[in-house]
Amino acid sequence: MKVKQGDERFFALAIQTVLHSNKHRLSQLTDADESDAFLREISREILQKAQTFKAITETAVHELDHQPGWAYREGVL
Repeated sequence: MKVKQGDERFFALAIQTVLHSNKHRLSQLTDADESDAFLREISREILQKAQTFKAITETAVHELDHQPGWAYREGVL
């Protein structure tokens, strides 16, 4: 995913989502090797979620832009 200005919101939402989804595993980490593997796993998951959230947002904006009577204004979404 190419990161552009404004993508921070997708990463923030992705980080919150992934950490919330894995909160039960966070408290159980004790082994350093297990921790490293877990961090790599959640890093991949965060990037994947950010890409998904960005794609959903861009699709919604595109669809709204092409609806009659909808005037998209930059910065609204």
